Amino acid sequence: MLRSYDVDVLRAGMKVGRDVLDLDGKVLLKKNTTLNAQMIQNLVGKNIFSVYIDEVEEDDTAELAGEEHLIDFEYLECYQRTYNRVQNIYYTMARGDKLDIEDLECILQSENLDKLCDSSIAVAQIHNMTRDGDYTIHHAVDVGILAGLTAHWIGYTRMQVKEIIMAGLLSEIGKMKIPKEILNKTGKLTPEEFDKIKRHVDYGYDMLKFSSIGRLSAVLMGVLHHHERCDGSGYPNHLKGDQISDYGKILAILDIYDAMAANRSYAKRNSPFDIFKVLYEDMLKGKLDTRFGLLFMRHLRQAFNGSWVGLSNGKRAKIVYIDEMRVTAQPIVQTTKNEFIDLNKSTSLKVEALLTAREV
Repeated sequence: MLRSYDVDVLRAGMKVGRDVLDLDGKVLLKKNTTLNAQMIQNLVGKNIFSVYIDEVEEDDTAELAGEEHLIDFEYLECYQRTYNRVQNIYYTMARGDKLDIEDLECILQSENLDKLCDSSIAVAQIHNMTRDGDYTIHHAVDVGILAGLTAHWIGYTRMQVKEIIMAGLLSEIGKMKIPKEILNKTGKLTPEEFDKIKRHVDYGYDMLKFSSIGRLSAVLMGVLHHHERCDGSGYPNHLKGDQISDYGKILAILDIYDAMAANRSYAKRNSPFDIFKVLYEDMLKGKLDTRFGLLFMRHLRQAFNGSWVGLSNGKRAKIVYIDEMRVTAQPIVQTTKNEFIDLNKSTSLKVEALLTAREV
C-alpha cells in the first residue's frame, strides 16, 4: 500500500513507493529505494514536500518485541538487588534500628552504580519493567537512579553523584512513619491526612540526622528540600530560590516525574510527554528550577527512541523520532501497521503511556 509522507517525517528504513522527481523531472530517488539519513537530508531544500512510501499491510496481531527483547535481565537483577537493600534500610529504620550502612555501601559501589545509572539502558529499563512490591521503595529507587543519570548529565564529580543518589534513595524514608492506610489510600486525602504526608520530609531528615550519614549535610538537605518550590509554595519551610539546595531542586523534578509516570494505588500512570508539559509549566511559573529541569527533560527524551507506547486510540506503536530541541514536542511513532504518525500534527491522537515489556 502506498502512503504519502511529508519530508520532515521520513525516516531511515522506509521504502520509496514511487520515483521521486525534482522540478525538472529528474529522478532523485527511484521506486523501491530504501531510505537512509543522507537521502532524506538531500531532499530538504529541493521543493520536495512529500514522498510516497510503500507500506506492508500488517494486522494488529503483528509480532511485537516481547519481554525477552525489551528487558535487560542483568539490569533487572541489579535493580532487584538495589530494591531489596533499600527496602531493608527503610524497614530497619522504621523499627527504630540504626541505618544499615553496609546495605547503603553495597548500593553505592562503583560497579553497581555504573550498571544502575547507565544512561544507555537505565531509562528504558525502569519504564519497561513491571513493579511488584512496595510502591514507596520502588519510587525511592527510581528517583535515586534518575538522580544518578541527571548528575552525570550535569557533570558532577564522582562524590557528588554518590551523594545525590543517596539523597534520592533515602528521600522517602520519612514515609515509614506515616500510617499505611494513609499512604495507600485510593481516594482523595483529607487536609489532615495530607498534612501528615507532608511531614515525611521532616521525619526523614530527623531519622538521618542522627544516623551514620548525619555528617553529609548535602544529602540531608536534598531529603529535606525535595518538596520545596522555587516560588516558596512548597514544604516544609516554604523556601525560595537559592534558599533551596541544588540537590533539593533536582530531586523535586525527579520526584514529580516518577510519581506521575508510575501506577499508584490512587492514580494511573501518565505519558512522559504529558508530564513534560506539567514540568515545563511549573518552570514557567517559577516553581521548578529551569536549568536543571530543561537538562533533565532533553536528555530523558533522547532515551525514549525505540520505546513502545500505548496510544489514545487503544493501539500500540514504537517511538521512532523525538525533536530534542523542543521539550514539549510530541514524538513521531510507527504503528504495528507500519504507519508513521507525527503526533505533533495530530489533534485526536496522543501517547497515553510508555508500555512495560509485559504489556507489549
